Amino acid sequence: MERNFTDGYTEWQSNPEIVAVNKLPQHATLMPYEDFEEAKKADRYASSKCKLLNGKWKFKLYKNYAYRPTDFADPNYDTHNWDTITVPCSWQMQGYDQPQYCNVRYPWEGSEDITPPNAPVKHNPVGCYIKKIKINEATLSKRVVLCFEGVESAFYLYINGERIGYSESTFNRAEFDISRYLKEGSNVIGVEVYRWCTGSWLECQDMWRLGGIFRDVYIYTTEREYIRDFEIHAEPDSQLHDGYINV
Repeated sequence: MERNFTDGYTEWQSNPEIVAVNKLPQHATLMPYEDFEEAKKADRYASSKCKLLNGKWKFKLYKNYAYRPTDFADPNYDTHNWDTITVPCSWQMQGYDQPQYCNVRYPWEGSEDITPPNAPVKHNPVGCYIKKIKINEATLSKRVVLCFEGVESAFYLYINGERIGYSESTFNRAEFDISRYLKEGSNVIGVEVYRWCTGSWLECQDMWRLGGIFRDVYIYTTEREYIRDFEIHAEPDSQLHDGYINV
């Protein structure tokens, strides 16, 4: 369901009831294919309807949200002095910030005095990513979905400078229908990643804490009428001789 953002960016900082804005509902893992022969290969990323966006992205890490430029995803914003980072990979694994291991304490203890559900404000690095993609006229007639398989821990999504979505839940897929925000030619994808969010209280398990886009990113297209989800129910007959599958 589409909705407007709250004022003050409270999604990540203080409102635990908002875990997504304009994010598509979760569904069974699927990928459209051009034909049966293509589908038989069982390689999602080999589908002619899928474009993998992994690789080199422009990147800049800021101390916290107060330091990041609000217009960094605008097509006219100058990022030529930004670094180039590999996606997918946590930014700590590429020389930015520090990885942090936690098992009992919360990772921000000792640096900021906060209480649940509030996320750290001063000690909360923000990574800004930029990726430019080309869209042709034929693609504009399709439904275009942008998918992030994993981002830690929360992020805002921008297309051509417009903030269109938000997601937290580090290890779950986040998909957005970006069809109406695209134009023919060059398009700018901007991703603003927060290391900590309200959900970090629940995600604080016995593990290394990192940040950034750490799983695959891709776009895929469907027709305007499409199958969004499916279920498969299997059960044997009363004689346990044959089985039935209902889709």
